[in-house]
Amino acid sequence: MNTIRQDVEYSIRQLLKSPGFAIVAVLTLALGIGVNTAIFSVVNGWLRPLPVQHPEQIAVVAAQQKGDALGIYYFSYPDLGDYRKQSVSFFSDLFAYRFGLGGLGVDGKTDRFMFSSVSGNFFSALGVKPAAGRLFLPGEGEQPGAQSLVVLGYSYWVRRFGADPNVVGKQVTVDGKSASVVGIAPKGFYGVYSSVDMDGYLPLSATAEEENPQLWTDRKLRLLTVLGRLQPGVSLAQAQDSLNVIAHRLAEQYPTTNEGISIAVVPERLARPVPQLANAIPVIAGLFLLLAAAVLLLASVNVANLLLVRGATRQREMAIRTALGATRRRLIRQLLTESLVLALLGGVAGAVLGVWTSGLISSIPLGTNLPLRLDFSFDWRVFTYALLGAVATGLLLGIWPAVRSSRTELQAVLQAGGRSDTGGRGRQRLRNLLVISQVAGSLMLLIVAARFVRTLEAAQHMYLGFDPDNVLNVMLDPHQVGYDETRTNTFYRDLEQKIRALPGVESANLAFSVPMGNYNDGSAVYVEGRPLPTGQQAPLVFLNRVDPGYFATVRLPILRGRTFTDADSATAPLVAVINQTMAERFWPGEDALGKRFGMAGASGPFVEVVGIAHDSRLFGYYFGTLPYFYLPFAQNSSPVRTLQIRSAIPPETLIATVRQNIQALEPAMPITDIQTMRQTMAGANGFLIFQLGAYLTAAMGLLGLTLAIVGVYGVVSYTASQSTREIGIRVALGATPRSILNMVLRQGVRLVIAGVTVGIVLALALSELLAKLLTGIGVIDPIAFAAVPLLLVSIALLACYLPARRATEVDPIVALRYE
Repeated sequence: MNTIRQDVEYSIRQLLKSPGFAIVAVLTLALGIGVNTAIFSVVNGWLRPLPVQHPEQIAVVAAQQKGDALGIYYFSYPDLGDYRKQSVSFFSDLFAYRFGLGGLGVDGKTDRFMFSSVSGNFFSALGVKPAAGRLFLPGEGEQPGAQSLVVLGYSYWVRRFGADPNVVGKQVTVDGKSASVVGIAPKGFYGVYSSVDMDGYLPLSATAEEENPQLWTDRKLRLLTVLGRLQPGVSLAQAQDSLNVIAHRLAEQYPTTNEGISIAVVPERLARPVPQLANAIPVIAGLFLLLAAAVLLLASVNVANLLLVRGATRQREMAIRTALGATRRRLIRQLLTESLVLALLGGVAGAVLGVWTSGLISSIPLGTNLPLRLDFSFDWRVFTYALLGAVATGLLLGIWPAVRSSRTELQAVLQAGGRSDTGGRGRQRLRNLLVISQVAGSLMLLIVAARFVRTLEAAQHMYLGFDPDNVLNVMLDPHQVGYDETRTNTFYRDLEQKIRALPGVESANLAFSVPMGNYNDGSAVYVEGRPLPTGQQAPLVFLNRVDPGYFATVRLPILRGRTFTDADSATAPLVAVINQTMAERFWPGEDALGKRFGMAGASGPFVEVVGIAHDSRLFGYYFGTLPYFYLPFAQNSSPVRTLQIRSAIPPETLIATVRQNIQALEPAMPITDIQTMRQTMAGANGFLIFQLGAYLTAAMGLLGLTLAIVGVYGVVSYTASQSTREIGIRVALGATPRSILNMVLRQGVRLVIAGVTVGIVLALALSELLAKLLTGIGVIDPIAFAAVPLLLVSIALLACYLPARRATEVDPIVALRYE
């Protein structure tokens, strides 16, 4: 222990004697470790375990429908009951929730209230305890006519009620109906809906009676996301096998609703945001961690180069210590200690930089005022990752320079007075190899960054099937203040008339959802006269409810047929407008106009197709186009609607006026969300993932480029300085400055070309993976693979030219005195 302390103290003294070297090395490592810490903070924040008892036992139980590309993962309540009874040997609890948005009123004021309708065993299965009052009890709220209860989320309790404990027992209204607050969820528990800080929790009965009274008995009504807690010692594979048996049994017992339905058991952390993306999230996370590791490797290579140069200048010191009795093992340990101290200092600075960067990422706008949350805060996992990264870096960058420096030829060094660099050729070859790896890694990072930037550019400029410019979206829900359907329709009609009369407004309409927004709805589709194949359920197709002005406001072209009119009333025949993809999928080779389909079942009632709309990107750029259809509000009412306003002036200038008009009609009406269409598209369901990826990869690519250029410059400069005597002799013998320039420049050019070649090979190896994640550009993007190498070569040649140019100015007399 005493020897280790001596090594550490000596290492610190050595670094203090060379402050320039120490500062450059620490800052270089800080950048590499900081990037890794920031990326790991993001991954850790996304995959952080739930703050519940034994979170590793929590899994999402997802239903899968055979032959449905969209997939489903919801359960009906009767199915939940069957799985609960038949899986007790593998799950200690199966519990469910459903996401909802309403209004909570107290003391005459109603606010937006984002909640989860949960089964009675929701909290007990998770093992969480209340901050105040009590939570729901097993079985509570899972029957018609149950008492209306509310558990408030901790953040909402603090924000709305100032953490007043007397709120427990208080009577409030939820969507205009009386309910009693029975408790407060614990601090730090945000619910199980990914990236959302739930305002509160209601029992299933609270929303079932009015919205879905058949919830308790209808197996076709799949609305519940189901999670389970595995029994101790039970693996995911065992649970999966048991649920497969149950699924087969239920398919035989209820063929109409359950045939063709299989079950997938997914670890809760890997089922975010939805189980369908369970395989994509780890791949994306792994890609960014790999890129961050490449940056750290480049930083380590740079510092290793510095250590090699420093080792050459310390050969006399090593020789003297050897003469005094130091063993080679002792020298290696000392030099490794120095590199570890250097890496730990870089790790501390990098951790601070990483935490600061992850905080910036957390503050990125998500394109909504809903209580979404990105928590990339520092915790013990991030600390451990940064510490292990620093230690591994210290060992990696220190071991080879330490071994090289310890191979000291005592007699040769002492006789030379320390002027010669013994083993210089081997050391130079190693430095060249390190520089080649720097250039290759930098090129790979830059090409990945270019592909992300190109994808973002392509996404922002591609035709989406609608025109998002100059449109303002205002999301409302009169149900939150207790409006019935008649009052809701009257309110929206009056509001639409007022808004259309405003100066600068070109058109206005109402829609349930907006492109790339936070709300979507769907329905099973039964084509008239076409029975489903045995073992297959009706496919799920997403839909939107709109009024007649929708297609004109968003400028969504109708290719054939017509749009909705005021004649499509509640008493008129049911109609729909479908998109091209739906027409081609359900009526291939036929004219879809006039065709009919049902949503409730194969026997109808049937909806007639009266128009075919252009395909559009409605769920985000990543998903492409999917089957989709539109229904008129008059025939399919919904209290939640978005007022869309197309204006001839900047739409954000209308926000204050729109608010005033809403309050004039109903002072208590909360506005759920208000933003421009462009802001919506920049959010979590739009281009955010591409923007985030472009920013992160661009930062890593530029950092890698900087490290590579520093490495190239350092090697060429060092080589030129080591060749000072040779250059002097050549000049004395008549060599021209041009020949000296070419001689020095040649070595740097060879390194750059070798590095670019290796980098292109590495980038090509990643192209297949990137093509699956980044759409809109090919597997091999010609622009990225042409422009990036050209940029890197140009900058690298400049880095080679500067020391080469300096070498041509060597004075022969001074050079011959160099050694």
